[in-house]
Amino acid sequence: MTPNARLAGAALAHLAGLGVRDYVVCAGARNAPIVSSLLSVRQEKGWNVRHHFDERSAAFFAMGLAKKSGRPVAVLTTSGTAVAELLPATVEAYCSGIPLILVTADRPSTYRGSGAPQAIEQAGIFGPYAPVALDVAEVNDFAGVTDWARNTPLHLNLCFAEPAPGEQCEAIDEVGIALPGLKEIPADEIAVFLKNADRLVVILGELPLKWQAAVEKFVVALGAPVWAEATSGLRESRALADQLLRAEALVAKLDPRQILRLGGVPSLRFWRDIESLIDVSVLSVSPQPFSGLARASRHLTGGAFPEDIVPAKQGWMDDLTLLHDARLEDALTKHSFSEPAMVGELSRQIPSDALVYLGNSLPIREWNLAATQQIPHPRTFASRGANGIDGQIATWLGMSEGEAESWGIFGDLTALCDLNAPALLEQLSSGRRRLVILNNAGGRIFSRLSSMADLPESHKLVTENRHARHFEKWAAMWELDYVRWSAGEPFPEIAGETVVIEVILDNTATEAFWEARR
Repeated sequence: MTPNARLAGAALAHLAGLGVRDYVVCAGARNAPIVSSLLSVRQEKGWNVRHHFDERSAAFFAMGLAKKSGRPVAVLTTSGTAVAELLPATVEAYCSGIPLILVTADRPSTYRGSGAPQAIEQAGIFGPYAPVALDVAEVNDFAGVTDWARNTPLHLNLCFAEPAPGEQCEAIDEVGIALPGLKEIPADEIAVFLKNADRLVVILGELPLKWQAAVEKFVVALGAPVWAEATSGLRESRALADQLLRAEALVAKLDPRQILRLGGVPSLRFWRDIESLIDVSVLSVSPQPFSGLARASRHLTGGAFPEDIVPAKQGWMDDLTLLHDARLEDALTKHSFSEPAMVGELSRQIPSDALVYLGNSLPIREWNLAATQQIPHPRTFASRGANGIDGQIATWLGMSEGEAESWGIFGDLTALCDLNAPALLEQLSSGRRRLVILNNAGGRIFSRLSSMADLPESHKLVTENRHARHFEKWAAMWELDYVRWSAGEPFPEIAGETVVIEVILDNTATEAFWEARR
C-alpha cells in the first residue's frame, strides 16, 4: 500500500467519523488518490458523490447541502489556485455557522516557496475562516479534528506525493470521533435583560429549524411587538399574528428602547441605524458568535434555545394599528407593476410547503417588504452571513436536493455571477425547481443608497453595472424550460421539472413605488 493510498484512506475514515455522507468532487491530478478511493467505496458506504468543474460553485453547492441538513459536507479539490476558489463559500459558511469541510490536495511541504507548478501556500490559506486547519502529511496528523466544533469550516490539507499508476485504495474503517454536546443559551441572562424592559421590540433573524418552536412560544408569552425576517420561519406565524409588524419601517416608528434580537444578523435598515442609537440597549441571542454591531451590546451564543423560559409579559403596545403600514399597502396597490409588487404576486404563486431561497440582496428585502402574509412560507432561506451575491444559484441547488418543490429567487447580477451552477442539475434527484431571475437591468439597489442616489446617470452605468442581457439562451444552453413574465402581464403557466422564470421589471413603476414610500 503506497503512502498516498494510506493517506487517502485515513482521510476518508476520519471524514466518515465526522458524519460526512455527501461529497462534492472537483477532480484533478493531485487529488487523484483520494478521489479514486472515494469512488471505489461510495456504493459500499452509501455515500453521495457529486462533481463539478468549477471549485467555487462546487463549494457553494456543498454549503447549500450542509446548510439544509445541518450535517457536514466535504468538497474535494486539487492543488494550486483551485484551493483559492473555495474562499468565498468558506467565508459565508464561517459567518453562517455551516459545517463545510474543505479537503484540498497539496504537493509535499518541501515544494513550498519553490514556485514549482501548483505549489502555492495552502496551509492555513483560509485564515480565520477555517479555525481548525490541519496540514496532513502522515496518517497520524488528523488528531486535531477533535477540536472542530462543527459550526465553522474545517480545512484538511492533504500533502500527496506524485500520484503513481495503479495505486490501490485501502480498506476504509470509520474512525470514531466524539461529538460535542450543544451548549444551551443561559435563560437567566435573558431574564435579566427583560426584567426592566421598557418599549421592547423583538427582531427575529434567521432561526435554525430546531429553534423555531421554542422561540415562537417564548415570543408569544413575551407579548412584545415583533419584526420577523422571512428566514426566521415565523414571518407568517399564526400564533404571533397580533404582534407581528407588517413593515420594517414600523420598527423605527415604535421608538424602541430595548431590542432583543433572536437568530442571525437581520437585514432591515433599522439594524444598521442602531449603530448610532447608543441609548437603545441590545441583546442578541444567536447560534453564531457575532453581535452584528460594532457598538457595545450584549450577546449570548449557544446551540440550543431554552425550552422552558417563561418571560414577563410586555404589554406596552396596546394600539394594534401600529402593526400595519397603510402607506405601504397603498403604494403596492397603486404601483402594481413595481418590483416589490411583483415579488408580492410571486409569493402568492408559491405553495406553502415549497422551499424558498432568496438570493442577495434585493430579493430578500423585497420579500420581507411585500410577500403575502396570507400564505405562510416557513421554510425560507438565504445566505446572510457575509451578504455576498456569488454562488447563490449553486447554494440553492444544494438546498433543493430532496425537495418536491423549491423556488430560488435571484437578481439578474446575482444570476450572472453563477452561470455554471446548472451543471449540477443532472446529478440531483427529481423535483420541481423554479429558478426566478428578477431582471431590472443592473444592480438598482445601489442607487437607492443615500450615498449613491444622486450620482449622475453616466456614473450609474458603472455603479449599477447596467446591462441589456436576457436569460433565454442561457436556459437553452442547459436545456432548461424557460418562461418570461413581464410587468403588467398575468403570471404565466409553468410546466416542467426545472424552469427558468425571467421576470422583466418596470423600473419606472419601481421608482414611483419608492418615491411614494419616502
